[in-house]
Amino acid sequence: MSYFCGWRPHIEAALELDLARLTGFGALRDGARGTLTWRRNDEDEGKSVGYATDIEGEGGTLTLNYTERNRDTVECKAVECRIRLSSLPLNYGGRRWYMHCPYTGRRALKLHKFASIEQFCHRTAVRPLPTYAIQRASGSDRIMAQRWAIRRKLGDTISDLCGEPVKPKWMRWATFERYAERDAELAALDDAYFCRIIGWMTAKTGS
Repeated sequence: MSYFCGWRPHIEAALELDLARLTGFGALRDGARGTLTWRRNDEDEGKSVGYATDIEGEGGTLTLNYTERNRDTVECKAVECRIRLSSLPLNYGGRRWYMHCPYTGRRALKLHKFASIEQFCHRTAVRPLPTYAIQRASGSDRIMAQRWAIRRKLGDTISDLCGEPVKPKWMRWATFERYAERDAELAALDDAYFCRIIGWMTAKTGS
């Protein structure tokens, strides 16, 4: 399944079907029936999915029923998503269950429902591959996040990223110097990253 124009979908925006969660509220047993809902920040996301589980021996089927809106016609249609279930024996007894991606057949503990892709699927079934938030953050953003993390560990609410962190009174100098040294390394990386960006922009504009 693919998206157009090279846009890479965000995995956090997809509905996540988590096998551990299903097992936790009893949805992964023969004859289980019910409705799945998703919440974010204690609010419903407006998506409800009916489910039915049928287990037979070492395998089974999880059937999901929901409506899907066509992104071109804006019309809704009923969708039945049938997810194959399988299990493997554990050394200490019992079995570990897995779902299988409807598109690739790949075994998975989590499947995702992306916008405008009809079925729940493994993230590797989508092209281009979905990205995580940490992947979308720039190199400078990640460096700054690490520098702010150092200040939080020190309880430093005074300094900014333009200078060194402030030593707390209770911390030994040797310990603080390790934090300060790491902060200086990160600051140097950020400077180098910024210089590369400037160099790239200069070369691109030819100025």
